[in-house]
Amino acid sequence: MDSLKGLMILFVILGHSMLKIYENPFLLLPFFRFISPCVFVFVYLFGLSQERTRKRPGKNLSKIASFFLLYLFWSSISFVLYITLDGKFADPWVTRTVFGLSDSNVSNYILTILTFTGSWQYYFVFVIIILLFISIFIRKASSVFNVILLGAVGNGLFISYWAVFQERLLPPVLGAFLTYLNPLHWMFPFILGYKDAQEGKIRDDVNLKTIIVFSILLIAGSFEYWYAYRKFHTLVGTDQFSVFTILLGVYGLPVFIRISRYLNLRIIKKMGRYSFLLFITHMPLQWFVYVFLDGYLNLPKWLWVILMVVSSIIFVDVLTKVARYLPGYLRKTVIGF
Repeated sequence: MDSLKGLMILFVILGHSMLKIYENPFLLLPFFRFISPCVFVFVYLFGLSQERTRKRPGKNLSKIASFFLLYLFWSSISFVLYITLDGKFADPWVTRTVFGLSDSNVSNYILTILTFTGSWQYYFVFVIIILLFISIFIRKASSVFNVILLGAVGNGLFISYWAVFQERLLPPVLGAFLTYLNPLHWMFPFILGYKDAQEGKIRDDVNLKTIIVFSILLIAGSFEYWYAYRKFHTLVGTDQFSVFTILLGVYGLPVFIRISRYLNLRIIKKMGRYSFLLFITHMPLQWFVYVFLDGYLNLPKWLWVILMVVSSIIFVDVLTKVARYLPGYLRKTVIGF
């Protein structure tokens, strides 16, 4: 599955780069809708692997501590860079946007760390920690699957309703707990992966029905994106949490698996092995690269996107090679393994 994880993290990095570079991505929204289930697929694969490598509760708690330590290291570096460089360099600092800041850097730091808002993608660490804890208590995934499915679809329908019929975004804190920090939403792909592993099911059958359903969902979901973006000028909330993203995740799994088999390249598989480290570090790193070089280079937007993606990949490649020479405890803090 390394090639599938590699393809998904490539889409994530590419999508984040394009959203920041293209100020009006209206024509790109169908592509963004196509890659919108990427994190859904990540969580599905995480559930798949957790069932296959079921560990004692102590092992899960140790893994939670390891993930949090990795997050703490990189979010702390991000925080220091934000308050040192400030200006456009601090644009990924979600804490400042959602909560505002106090006069105390200590208070700002604690708030940033505990709310997982130091960067756009840090919510995923919270998700992984919650799922690792929940997996301690899971025995038979099929016994809770229908309840989790109904909860996720119900939440997705509400997000879609809000995107289409409301004229303002969800309030920041409520919106966060209904979307990015919502365990109920993320439990669905996790339990789905867990259930598939227990049943020995592989979702790689791409037939005519799959292609037709996926295409219809993609078109309908793109119209939802267009409508939401026209009103809100952002895809926040709608991006991964509407009912179309959930359905695209389910019907897109075999499509993405098939694509990853065609793109079974060494670099893609390597990105898959380091996918979590890439997820943690790529933002705000690539944004720092863009802001710093923007004053020196005049490049077309598509080339900026390539530069930001490549810089994230090279950074992690160099980091993992340098980390080999670090003591074990420090290496685990810096790269997670």
